[in-house]
Amino acid sequence: MRIFWGAVVLVTGIAGLALWGANTHAERMEAEVRLAAEPIVEGTLHPMSVTVSGRDIEVTGTADSDAELAGVLTALDQVEGRRVVRSDKVEILRTASPYETAIAKGIDGTLGLTGTVPTRAAGEALEAAGLTGAASLPLASGAPDGWQAALTTGAEALAPLEEGSFALTGQTAILNGVARTGDEADLARIALSDLSDVAGRLETVVNIEVLDPGVVSFELRFDPVGGLTLSGSIPEGLGADGIARALSLPAPSGEFSPTAARMPDLEDQLAALRPALSELNGLILRVENGAITGVTARLMPGLDIALVGSMISEALGGRQVNFTDAAISAQDGDTRSNLVTGATEVANNGYWLAQPDFPISGATCNAQATALQDGRRIQFVTGSAELDKRSLALINDVAGLVLYCTQPFGMNVVIGGHTDSDGDEDANFALSVARANAVRNALAARGVPPKKMIAIGHGETEPIAPNDTEEGRAMNRRTTFNWPE
Repeated sequence: MRIFWGAVVLVTGIAGLALWGANTHAERMEAEVRLAAEPIVEGTLHPMSVTVSGRDIEVTGTADSDAELAGVLTALDQVEGRRVVRSDKVEILRTASPYETAIAKGIDGTLGLTGTVPTRAAGEALEAAGLTGAASLPLASGAPDGWQAALTTGAEALAPLEEGSFALTGQTAILNGVARTGDEADLARIALSDLSDVAGRLETVVNIEVLDPGVVSFELRFDPVGGLTLSGSIPEGLGADGIARALSLPAPSGEFSPTAARMPDLEDQLAALRPALSELNGLILRVENGAITGVTARLMPGLDIALVGSMISEALGGRQVNFTDAAISAQDGDTRSNLVTGATEVANNGYWLAQPDFPISGATCNAQATALQDGRRIQFVTGSAELDKRSLALINDVAGLVLYCTQPFGMNVVIGGHTDSDGDEDANFALSVARANAVRNALAARGVPPKKMIAIGHGETEPIAPNDTEEGRAMNRRTTFNWPE
């Protein structure tokens, strides 16, 4: 019996020793297979891992392509001691063709990324660099060489722009945007030129709209009814409101933009031009590269081109003025409101005449005629009955008043000519008659019925000031308008 149990103990010991040896060997083999397999997936583009069970290897994670997975499997097949290699749980990325990723810069300056990224690490790096949304973009394979560096360069090119986008499509990089000035556009182009260093095979396309051309170039149109119309680029320091203020007119309409470029004399020139606007039926002022290049004006009918032209030329630094036909197309009786003078004007016999609005009587018409000549008077060429060109604008205003005040039945005007006492008394009387008739003829040319006007010469018989001073004599040389009750 003792021999039997001894044999049993011996067999059991040998079997246990064999089992222990087998288990120890299996664990060692599994560890060796794992140690050999793990380095193979450490260099993959995306996270991959291996699990070893016994001598079986299972690969999990993401492969950039079929080719990358095939390479991993080939290397794992060479692991000594492995039995099988399984990869059915590996996700293979889709290949994007063309590979598209874009950066958008909003007007608030923020950068956002859209499209696909080649690796999660690349997306996180771009997110950290300020490209919002980069870390959460979907993955895709097929990115061109230098993809991340190209996008970083694109973001640098967008930095000087007001807004825009940088798109990487396959081997083409496209920069679109809006720059405030040409200098900012140049900075964007310079930044983009670095693409050749980080991704030499890329073709670049650049389209940048420059808001500020950096020069003062505009066209200003004036119409006595429509006001100002402006187009082009104007100095931002003056602005459209400043132009309107200098001309004492409402703000202009039209399409115009500010520029940082300057035109120092512009405001003063426009202010000097302001008095001439009442003599004009229209004006076009052209400026190129900060200098006035053209002035075209339409004169009020009946005024002197040379006189008004010299006024405009002096205001604009000696610039020559081109005049167009002064004839008006309105029909007699048409009215308009003149923004410069503030007067309502009526078309009459080819002229625009101011149309008063007050109760008509001899007294009111006489008072209005006196007020109209306050600070200015009808003048003649010395020693003659020829109207001085400087008086033609006043003649137009007087014509409107006389036409208005002679409309009622029985309302006639007496035009009186007066001289100072210099010279022969008879010659002065004849001159005063001729001057009164010259005014009557000028008013008749503007549509005042001749039968409503009586011209009388008074010579030197009705002075209103002493004739022993030049000031007094100038006051005595005058034209009067009187509506007898």
